[in-house]
Amino acid sequence: MESSGPPVPSSVWNVASWRSMYPGMWSWVVQRLSAVVLLILFPFHVLNPYIAWLRLAVLALVILHGMHGLKVILTDFGFPARHQRRLLWALAAVGVAAFFALGFLRRAFWGFI
Repeated sequence: MESSGPPVPSSVWNVASWRSMYPGMWSWVVQRLSAVVLLILFPFHVLNPYIAWLRLAVLALVILHGMHGLKVILTDFGFPARHQRRLLWALAAVGVAAFFALGFLRRAFWGFI
């Protein structure tokens, strides 16, 4: 007879366990990672606000974190599970548009950094 003990949890380093994650879980992971990177980069941005690549990196991470936060809020308030993938892509498109509008187009329209 086989022993029916508790299931063995999959390892973090097992690639198969990462491949089986659904888009909502990837969204959660990306939001948490962006928060950690923001916590690291933001003090450097406060000390050196005129470094262009740092400003763009912080902007990209804030938008990325915000769009995934909106996805979590909409999901918590009952957004249908069958449309989660479309919601993720729609918020990604809004995030890319916001990044280019705030990061690059403002220089052309407003005339300052």
